[in-house]
Amino acid sequence: MSVWRPRGLQAALGLFLLVALLGCQNPFQSPPLVGIILWNPEIQSLEDNLQGVSEGLREEGYLNGVNVRLQVTNASGDRSRAAKEVEELQKQGIKLLITLGTVPTLVALDVTSGTHLPIVYSGLGAPAATGLSWEAAAQPRFTGTSMEVPVDDQLRILCLALPRMKRLGILYCTASSVAVATGSAAEAAARKMGLTVVTETVFDERPALLAKAMTNMLEQKIEALFLPTDPVLASPKNLKIICERMLQVLPVMVPFESSVVYGALLSYHADFSEVGRQAGRQAARILSGVPPYQVPPEIPKVKRLTLNLKMAHDLDLPLSRHLLSRAHDLY
Repeated sequence: MSVWRPRGLQAALGLFLLVALLGCQNPFQSPPLVGIILWNPEIQSLEDNLQGVSEGLREEGYLNGVNVRLQVTNASGDRSRAAKEVEELQKQGIKLLITLGTVPTLVALDVTSGTHLPIVYSGLGAPAATGLSWEAAAQPRFTGTSMEVPVDDQLRILCLALPRMKRLGILYCTASSVAVATGSAAEAAARKMGLTVVTETVFDERPALLAKAMTNMLEQKIEALFLPTDPVLASPKNLKIICERMLQVLPVMVPFESSVVYGALLSYHADFSEVGRQAGRQAARILSGVPPYQVPPEIPKVKRLTLNLKMAHDLDLPLSRHLLSRAHDLY
């Protein structure tokens, strides 16, 4: 006598478990496609940013190739190529776009204007200064995590390194809206801390202009130089000019860890991998159905201190044990 076996019930149960494992997604449908625009893979901080985004998504249960498809495209530092990559991703039906860097974010918003495509940015210097004022927009379709460490926090660290400092020099290029915003914020914060501020600006990166600006500040007897977030002056060429001019004269504080190797004394900066992880978690919330305007922008939750001990030695500058204990990286 044959025994009845509830094969239909077994199949249904198996299908139910598979759907549960896939995050309640229909297993017969392709997972949602998420585009990621990488500005330039040769910039290590952006590579770290990308790794962090993947980790943040994974921590929230979104696995590439399982319940989400991640397609990374490289703009190779070219604005027009970034625009073409965004257009191509749109044609492929992406549900979300993640942009790594300021330029691809602005390009993506421009190319996708008039659509409801959500955009999550990561690694911007000063979102409000680049036109990404979340509060001013009505139900914005963009959000993300910036790399902006408040200048107040940076200056407090500088004062720990130079407790007797009274006169601070601030240098930035007015061609960058990010530099103007962060430079102005640094001026206000320094004055609030009781420091005398000597500000010099340049309107482009010609070496002669940089040399004149630094000479003017040295003549006014500044005791340290602070460089705000500035895409122009942060280039290796310009950092070398600045740090070589100040070498064995006075300490320089820079906004990025990678800049310390050119001769700066210290940097209090974001951890790009952690910034990417934060953005990945924000992207996961949007993929789960939360509207972008309900996912507030964030600043770095993890901050790192990088110190150049060789430069401290050359400047005959003793650093306190307290400051050294806070350092994440030492050169």
